Amino acid sequence: MVFAPLITVSQSAAYKESFKKDLSLFESAKTASDFIYAATCFEKLAITEKKEWSAFYYAGLCNALAAFEKPQNEIDKWCDKAEAFSRKADSLSKNNSEIFVLKSMIAAARINVNKAQRGQKYGAMATKFAMEAVKLNEANPRAHFVKAKAILNTPPALGGGEKKAKPAFELVL
Repeated sequence: MVFAPLITVSQSAAYKESFKKDLSLFESAKTASDFIYAATCFEKLAITEKKEWSAFYYAGLCNALAAFEKPQNEIDKWCDKAEAFSRKADSLSKNNSEIFVLKSMIAAARINVNKAQRGQKYGAMATKFAMEAVKLNEANPRAHFVKAKAILNTPPALGGGEKKAKPAFELVL
């Protein structure tokens, strides 16, 4: 999965073991329910290790991925949860490319509530966060992926579309 960055953990053996188990749940998740269950596990882990950004990050990532699978009237609920975790992760690990990828995903998911009303606002936010993710770590393929998706979903008249997105997608490969 393109959204599974390798994050090294510097905590206790118990934390590492729990993180490894939760990461396995995340990697095998296929449905919104799977992602929500994994998010709950990461949230419990984050509560026990309040200074470890990665558990907060993954709790947010799982909620954001669930939001993409939810009906329009439930998307904001899951994005709000993801956003809260992303803020906590960001407070523990400033200028982290992965966290900006997450922020971009959250903004992109929010568009799906009402594309006509939210596209301009959240599309610009998704693009801004994706650009920052790339700027912070040029080697991060997930940053290039969310940047490419943001460009792809921007109307051609505003500088987006398939032709503009293709070079960014090629950087992911």
